[in-house]
Amino acid sequence: MNIRPHEIKTGEQFRLIHVLSYENVVPFVFKYIKKRNLASLIFLILNAIFLVIGIIKIAEYISSDLFSWYHLFLNIVLGFIVFPLLLVPIHELTHALMYKLVGAPKIKFGIDLSHYIFYVAADNYAINFKEMFLVAMTPFILISFILIFGAQSLNGPISVSLILTLIAHGTMCVGDFAVLSFFFDNGFKDMITFDIVDEKKAFFYKSVAE
Repeated sequence: MNIRPHEIKTGEQFRLIHVLSYENVVPFVFKYIKKRNLASLIFLILNAIFLVIGIIKIAEYISSDLFSWYHLFLNIVLGFIVFPLLLVPIHELTHALMYKLVGAPKIKFGIDLSHYIFYVAADNYAINFKEMFLVAMTPFILISFILIFGAQSLNGPISVSLILTLIAHGTMCVGDFAVLSFFFDNGFKDMITFDIVDEKKAFFYKSVAE
């Protein structure tokens, strides 16, 4: 967006509707992923589908000639722990790339291990709903597609681990969907948001124009 955060704060075109401190991200996520709107509904439906696919894939593997309890256990560990951890930097770098694509000049990375939170913020740069949708959803869409394609292309226990990674990664995207849920819950078309990383806060504003 062309409008700058200090112009938003001092002008009369927008009104502040929420300030999110980074330390309060977890309760924010749980609150808004429970809201009844398109973002939370899509999150629940897609992750339910991923879970069903995972159950089917495990059942197919158990009934196959390739089955062994050792490989099943190994690929559960890979799918739920190892691969999701390896995907974290890829996920966050994809967010950063999308921020760059929408024009953000300064991007900062952060981590809060006490809450198992990894984040990317476009420091002091305002974006609207369309830009936020691109930033938030690209990692989920891209990584999900790659994992599904890989699971369908490969045979044996590795396909099980990829589907389990799909489930784990889909669940890990809860924060991205919660942010979109907040937009939907507050009239997304007229909203903008920006981060002030030094303050560790995200600001959400809404146009006052009717």
